[in-house]
Amino acid sequence: MKKLILAVALVLVSTGSVFAAYVRPNTFMDKTGYRKVEEVKRFQALNNIDVDGVVGPFTQKVLYGPNMVAADVITAKPTTGDWIVINKSKKILTYYRGDKPLYKFPVTLGTSETPTPSAKATIVNKHKNPAWGGMGGKYTPAAADDPNNPLGERWMGLNIPGMSGYGIHGNIKPHQIGTYSSNGCIRMFNYDIETFIFPQAKVGMPVWIGTDAELKSWGVEQLIFEDTQPAVPETPKAPQYDTEELLVF
Repeated sequence: MKKLILAVALVLVSTGSVFAAYVRPNTFMDKTGYRKVEEVKRFQALNNIDVDGVVGPFTQKVLYGPNMVAADVITAKPTTGDWIVINKSKKILTYYRGDKPLYKFPVTLGTSETPTPSAKATIVNKHKNPAWGGMGGKYTPAAADDPNNPLGERWMGLNIPGMSGYGIHGNIKPHQIGTYSSNGCIRMFNYDIETFIFPQAKVGMPVWIGTDAELKSWGVEQLIFEDTQPAVPETPKAPQYDTEELLVF
């Protein structure tokens, strides 16, 4: 009997009142505090879950559900090369190569008063350690390397028809990643943009920005669903982070 109990204990993982023999690969279960919240957000983005940093019922279902499948279905794409999609419904940035997702990361988007526009845009410029102009006098400008510079240390400007001043950049408020808190720009964790996105992105690269419904109408679906006979999910592998090097401020 003792051997039986021990064998069961070795394969069961307690989730409160629920027990499961499967745990989806993740980087947050050994973390605490803000680091755990950040890694939950990355896990949610990687699996096409609406990013909020909370291990709620649906995130738990994906975490412990071997039949939950994350899949990106691309029926139209702007290039066979590299391009980016910003999902405004789920607060996820996806970096594609053709129809294959290479990376997925959580982002901050604009508030209801200063929304991130929906558009088929392109990257028009890239800058390391950018200065910030303060949005035409609305805020106090910040010099490059100023710790109060809201752009962080990476900026990728976007060409959006009929609009200006929008971009994908770093941040000085990492706790806001996964929320609608910006003036319309797309903010990323500094480590994510500096390590994975900025080095590979090119000027002229397409960037599609839209809600789930808008993206679907353009030929992009980012899905998470239950399948009793799941296929191998075509989601990118989680980047290997050195947690000691994460830039969170």
